[in-house]
Amino acid sequence: MYELKKLKDWELESQLKNLVAKERKLLHAILEHIKEVDIRKLYLERAYSSLFEYMVKELGYSGSAAMRRIEAAKLLREIPSVSEKIQEGSLNLSQIGELSRAVKEKEKSCGEKISSAQKIELVDAIVGKSTAETQKELCLALDIDLKEPEKKLVQKDESVHLTVTLSKELHEKLMRCKDFASHMLLQQEGDVSINALFEFLADEYLEKATFVKNEITGSKTEKEVKVISALVPKCSGNSTATDEKKALKTLTPRTRREIFQRDRCCQYVDKRTGKQCGSTFLLQVDHKTPRWAARWTRPDHSPPNLQILCAEHNKLKYSKESGVRILS
Repeated sequence: MYELKKLKDWELESQLKNLVAKERKLLHAILEHIKEVDIRKLYLERAYSSLFEYMVKELGYSGSAAMRRIEAAKLLREIPSVSEKIQEGSLNLSQIGELSRAVKEKEKSCGEKISSAQKIELVDAIVGKSTAETQKELCLALDIDLKEPEKKLVQKDESVHLTVTLSKELHEKLMRCKDFASHMLLQQEGDVSINALFEFLADEYLEKATFVKNEITGSKTEKEVKVISALVPKCSGNSTATDEKKALKTLTPRTRREIFQRDRCCQYVDKRTGKQCGSTFLLQVDHKTPRWAARWTRPDHSPPNLQILCAEHNKLKYSKESGVRILS
């Protein structure tokens, strides 16, 4: 590459402006591609459970950079006129991020969706403005107090410094929890700080969530197995065959637990790359040979015909099999 130091001032400035113009056009092209990937749900084909996960793990974006581009691509999809403003530089990703947050905050507070026409008015109001001016315009237009986004800093010892804004209602709930749990906090943690409260609440929730998960998956501790074995009478030799016949008639809770315990995560695999989704979010039991497409006199609920899929890949599988396009 040529040495920038040898360029005259006017040459350096001229080249920089050309590069900035190209950067805007490239950003617009990237957003258009992200929009089309989202429309086609290609990230599901590639065994990712969300567009965000695809952009972070497949394309290498940071979490915040991926989210800004996703928000911009979705706005492009809803309001095509935004395209020109992004290319000319009068609207940037930071402004779109602020717009997205403000709209979500307003919809949450009023319980109604902001229409596309209203969003167009909001876009026109923030065109050419700085981030601070954009925040002010959005707060005035939507009559909201725009909350600061969460900030997370990882320290040297891997502890995390987190800055969040709590609503008045949430803060009051936390203070009530703190009052109720104060005696246990003092016994266990030695103080009644917010940090101690968070740890106490997290431990309580995880203990209950683990119990519920074990009930669903059938995973139990050795102690639980011994107790259950002592309480449940031994079955006759024909019980297994009987259970298998019942499993063919209906998807029993027992069969469901067995499948969750066997698979534990989404089993969708990208045939091109061999990558498995592996998501543990919103898991569902799926029939490999669909119940509605089976030629059997009754659906096949036997374990070999069952698998675990996340909700998004379950919808993708149904869309492919039925030929019905699932709209996002």
